[in-house]
Amino acid sequence: MTRYFRQIPIFGEEGQRKLESSRVAVAGLGGLGCNVITHLASAGVKNFTIIDGGSVNTSDLNRQFIYTDEDIGCKKVKRAAEWITRTDPDAVVRMIDQFIDADNADAIGECDIIMDCLDNRISRMILNRYALRNNIELVHGGVESMFGQVTVIVPGETPCLECILPDVGNEEIPSVSPMVGIIGAVQAMEAVKILTGTGSALAGKLLTIDATDNSYRVLDVKKKENCGCCSHF
Repeated sequence: MTRYFRQIPIFGEEGQRKLESSRVAVAGLGGLGCNVITHLASAGVKNFTIIDGGSVNTSDLNRQFIYTDEDIGCKKVKRAAEWITRTDPDAVVRMIDQFIDADNADAIGECDIIMDCLDNRISRMILNRYALRNNIELVHGGVESMFGQVTVIVPGETPCLECILPDVGNEEIPSVSPMVGIIGAVQAMEAVKILTGTGSALAGKLLTIDATDNSYRVLDVKKKENCGCCSHF
């Protein structure tokens, strides 16, 4: 436990053991995902499933800090798995080298929590339905320009992503490294709180951060009447 000496007073040894035994699925290994896997591996999570079908591009390097110029063209899941095990040699990583779609979502398998680090609505809605269907808590993070948001979906209790997210297209979304760093860190903190049973998570609440004027708001969110997703679960 020496490695986690500074955080054990916060979570206790039992909380630390919960982190070490937890199974975390991280969907998306871009800017958000890079931050999430780093913080969770550093905190002591040792069982990861990571999902991304992409390869490293030059345009990723300004905000996806685990990759370098030498990784251009390499599969993100492979490089991310290497990063996790360098951060914690005892970590075990299961790789899914695919983009999430309606046909392969079940490949995620059993886990204790899912981290939504994706960058398009279609994939997020598929992930949302998988989490609801399998009664798994989902930590959503999103960034656009200098704005970001985080919420926690608890199946059967809170609004789902279809209730919260507008029906918009899947065009490229602008983002800047410090913003994805902030939101990824908040997502990781929410996961740590949930897994250790510490504090209160953003269940049924939406944290919004606007970096243009440093405004942080926590909003109550409500289920959409006759939601086409969570009303069926």
